[in-house]
Amino acid sequence: TMDWYKHEHKQSAFMVEKLNQIGKAMDAKQTAASALPEHYDIVPYQSTHNVGGAVMGADPKTSVVNRYGQHWDASNVFVLGASSFPQNAGYNPTGTLGALAYHTMDAVVKRYIKSPGSLA
Repeated sequence: TMDWYKHEHKQSAFMVEKLNQIGKAMDAKQTAASALPEHYDIVPYQSTHNVGGAVMGADPKTSVVNRYGQHWDASNVFVLGASSFPQNAGYNPTGTLGALAYHTMDAVVKRYIKSPGSLA
């Protein structure tokens, strides 16, 4: 269901105009700034780190999983991966994902298996 919104299209058009102006002011022979496509497409983003979808938080009213990646409404469902991030931190998330996976599995092995239920 991910797609660009009107505001994102406006931001993109604004930045394209500014970047092209900067390029021309620097006597660039060619500029290649272009606005967002009409609709989001995952294909050009194969090497990026898309996140979100099952956001982690402290409140079940505003998040999908708790700090252990455990679904608020189904204690036997754990979501591991960048889907629990509310936004991308701007760096490769692999180290953080590894730490969160370890944190989750440590709690599952040491606590959940012995007493299934909410960990938070």
